[in-house]
Amino acid sequence: MRFFSLLVVTFSIVKLVAQPQVLTEQQLGNQRVWNARISSDENLKKAFLAANLQYPPKFVYWRAFKKEQQMELWAADSAHHRYKLVKTYYIVRLSGSLGPKRCEGDYQVPEGYYNINQYNPYSSFYLSFKVSYPNKSDSILGKKGNYGGEIFVHGDSLTIGCMPMSTDVIKELYWCNIQAQGNRDTNYHIPIHIYPCKMTAANWYYLKSFYKYDQTRMDFWKNLQEGYNYFELMRSPPYTRVDEKGKYLVKYKTRKG
Repeated sequence: MRFFSLLVVTFSIVKLVAQPQVLTEQQLGNQRVWNARISSDENLKKAFLAANLQYPPKFVYWRAFKKEQQMELWAADSAHHRYKLVKTYYIVRLSGSLGPKRCEGDYQVPEGYYNINQYNPYSSFYLSFKVSYPNKSDSILGKKGNYGGEIFVHGDSLTIGCMPMSTDVIKELYWCNIQAQGNRDTNYHIPIHIYPCKMTAANWYYLKSFYKYDQTRMDFWKNLQEGYNYFELMRSPPYTRVDEKGKYLVKYKTRKG
């Protein structure tokens, strides 16, 4: 949940309805996005080339880790290539504790499998893009009719449930996403998956030490571990669906090439 106000302007929030490349052109009509391009393009290009990836990007994927306060940028040149780590960014601050968001006002940053479904170049927090909370799992497991929402990655350090970045960082993230989105069709949404932490053995020891009596939370994290393991093995964002109980089901797919 975010308490923020939008300026009342035409096209103040850009949803993913534009045709390929049109989104990029529309966004560059905003001075903040133009500034983001000027200040970020060279840094992003160097990072992608260092990872032996094409630039501008085509396929990008974000992983966020709440305990580490990190957001990783992964990318690939096609859907059939293994994703490579491009950069890791620092999340300025996070509200709430480890664990999923289940209702409005719980101060939690969501955990689970989401995508980016909206861009706001007129944000009160410089630039922002929206996380698709609540998803189907949240709708089943959360408080009915009171899920909360408006979860953004944005500039500035103020937050209740969002993931704020420094101004320089949000420029890079925003410009990277706009380019990747602009290179794809309108049905494509950039995935952003949010975990309580990096799901390593050491971090599982930490989680069990502090949350072993919260079986619901532990079961949820064990479920998230499946998608985490999938990416560690396949280096491709997991494709998931949700069953009637709100559990994520990870589908393994055969890689080509």
